[in-house]
Amino acid sequence: MAELPPILDFEASSLSDTSYPITAGLVLSGHVYYWIIKPEPEWIDWSLQSQAIHGLKRSYIEEYGVPAHQVYAEMIDKLVGYQVIYSDAPEWESLWLRRLGVFNLRIADIGELIGNKQREGFSGELAKIFASHKLTQHRADHDALAIALTVQKIMAK
Repeated sequence: MAELPPILDFEASSLSDTSYPITAGLVLSGHVYYWIIKPEPEWIDWSLQSQAIHGLKRSYIEEYGVPAHQVYAEMIDKLVGYQVIYSDAPEWESLWLRRLGVFNLRIADIGELIGNKQREGFSGELAKIFASHKLTQHRADHDALAIALTVQKIMAK
């Protein structure tokens, strides 16, 4: 996995235009990084439907989260020298990354990395990776790791 470019996943408060990131998972140089992000005071959007999916209560992320500015600083530090990050949902990841701060990066669809033809079988392979590695879906670090392992498997074919 060390040879793969950065792969990013967020879980968020909802799937609305006013949503914000609550967790981030980043696979970079063979390492998996994970942050719980404490909401900024103006971040008030919250969906109970999203909470049911990711399993985190707002009170939990408020208590155990790291301030957003700290997550931003740590991510900037880790991503020095990269121009592109990959994701399976680049539009959403771009929105949530912008909520943290200004990154001079492009978030590209994973299809650009593996090829659009391979993108068709991506979901099936991803499900197999989640099952075989006993990873939890909708946990940002597990999602990013599963995406990275799936990309690695597809690229090895």
